[in-house]
Amino acid sequence: MSTALYSMSESIGVPFLTFNAWVSAWLLLYTFLCGFFDLTRYILLATRFTDEIFALLIVSIFVLDAIGSPFKEVGLLHYLDPNHKSHEDYEDDEDYSYLATGFLSVILGLGTCSLIFFFRSFKYSAFFCNDGIRTSIHDFALTTSVIVWTLVDQLIFEDVETEGLNVPSQFEPSFACCDTSCTTSFPDDCPDQLAAVGTRPWFVDFTDLNGKTWLPFVAAGPAILAFMLFYFDNGITWHLINHKSHKLQHGEAYNYDIVLNGIFNFINGMLGLPWLVATTVPCIIHLHALAEKDEHGNFIKVQETRLTMLFSHLLLGLSMLALDVLKLLPLPVLYGVFLFMGLSSLGNIQFWSRVMLFFQQPKKYAKTPYTQYMNKGQIHKYTCFQIACFAVVFVVQNNKTIAIVFPLMTLLCIPARYYILPMILEGWELVVLDGDDEQIKEWVDAKDDSVRSFNIEQAMLDAASDSDEEEDPKGDDVVETGAY
Repeated sequence: MSTALYSMSESIGVPFLTFNAWVSAWLLLYTFLCGFFDLTRYILLATRFTDEIFALLIVSIFVLDAIGSPFKEVGLLHYLDPNHKSHEDYEDDEDYSYLATGFLSVILGLGTCSLIFFFRSFKYSAFFCNDGIRTSIHDFALTTSVIVWTLVDQLIFEDVETEGLNVPSQFEPSFACCDTSCTTSFPDDCPDQLAAVGTRPWFVDFTDLNGKTWLPFVAAGPAILAFMLFYFDNGITWHLINHKSHKLQHGEAYNYDIVLNGIFNFINGMLGLPWLVATTVPCIIHLHALAEKDEHGNFIKVQETRLTMLFSHLLLGLSMLALDVLKLLPLPVLYGVFLFMGLSSLGNIQFWSRVMLFFQQPKKYAKTPYTQYMNKGQIHKYTCFQIACFAVVFVVQNNKTIAIVFPLMTLLCIPARYYILPMILEGWELVVLDGDDEQIKEWVDAKDDSVRSFNIEQAMLDAASDSDEEEDPKGDDVVETGAY
C-alpha cells in the first residue's frame, strides 16, 4: 500500500510524506467511524476460508522476501546477483568476491532458520535432565541462533563482507538533505557534495502541497482502500488469534483496537513513519510462545498478559541506545528469522494442509473430520477454488500497477465463499471444511448418533428376522436340506 501511495504521489507531483500524512488523517476519521458504528462485527463474516487465504498470503510474503522475491530485490538468493545493490560499495575492491558474499549470505540465512527449528525441537525431546532446561532452549531458540550465526559471520568469515542493517549513527530522521529546502536526498542527488546540510524536520509539513490545494480531499479516496487493508489485516488477525481452539479467556475489544490503530498510525503519518497493523505471523508466533500445549500441539492454556508486549516494546525502544551493536547484525541472519516465522506458521493453516493432500496417499491422510467423512474429490474441489482465490489476490498484490486494489480483492473472497462454493459443495461439506470447531463437533456428533441409531435399528431388524426363521419349522427343514 505504501508503494502504491508513493507511485500516486509521484504521478500527482506532490511530496510523498505529505500525501501519506493526509491519507493517515483520513484513516483516523474512518477508524473512529468504524468503532462508533461497531462495523468490526462484520469481520465475523470472514470464515476460515477467507482467514486462511489472507494468512497464507502473509506467510508467502515472509517466505518469498526471505528466500528471494521475484517481485523485488530482497532475499538471500539476490545476493548471488552481481548487480545487487549490496555489491555496489565494493566495485573498486579487487579482493571482493560477490559469489563469496552471496554463498555466505545463503548459508547464514538458511543456517539461522535451521538452527531455530533444531533448538525448538528440544521442547518434547528426551535430551537434557529436566523440563526447565528443554523449555529454556525452546524459548530462546531464535535469540540463540541469531547470536551463533552473527558470531560465525563476524569471527570465522570476517574477511567476507556481508550486508548489515542500515542503521543510522544517531537517533534522527533518516532523510539527509542536500540543501536547506530539503527536497533532494544526500548523497544520491548530490554526489559531489561532501556532507549533508541536515535532516528533514521530525514532523511532516501538511501544507507542502506543491500548489495542489485539492490534495487533502483527493487523499480520502486511497484512504478508503488503506482502511480496508487495516480492517482486514487487523480483523482477520484478531479472528485467527481469538479462535475458540486457543481457549482464550479475556474478552474481545475490536472497536477499541481499531480506534487505537487509527490514532497510532496518524501519529506515524505525522512523523513520516510506516504504518503499523496487527501482523498475522508475528501475532500467531506470540500466541504460541505464551501457550501451554500438549505434545500434539493442542492448546491447554494461554498465559494472557499484557506485560510481555509492554516489555518487548520497551526493549525495542531501548534498542535505540545500542545502534552500534545493531550494525553488527548481518541482514542475511534476519532473513533467516523471517523464513522461520513464515515456515513455522504453515502448520497452523488448514489451507496449506489440504494443499499437501494432493501429494499424499489417501490411506495416509491425517485423521480430520473432512478426511474421514468427505470424498477426496470434494475436498480437492474446495482446495482448488481456494487456491484460485489466493492466486488472484497474490497476483494483484504483487502487480504494482493494480496493487492498490489488493484490499478490495481480499474483500471479494467473502461473497465468493457465500455464493459460489454452495454451488460446488453440499452444506454439510462446507460445515466440515469451513465451520467453527463447535459447528464441526456438533455435526460429527449428530452424524455418529445417526449411524449409531441406524446400526441399532438394523440389528433389531436382523434379530427379528432370525426369530421368525426359528419359529418356522418348514423354514428349518429348508435350511437343513439346503445345508446337506
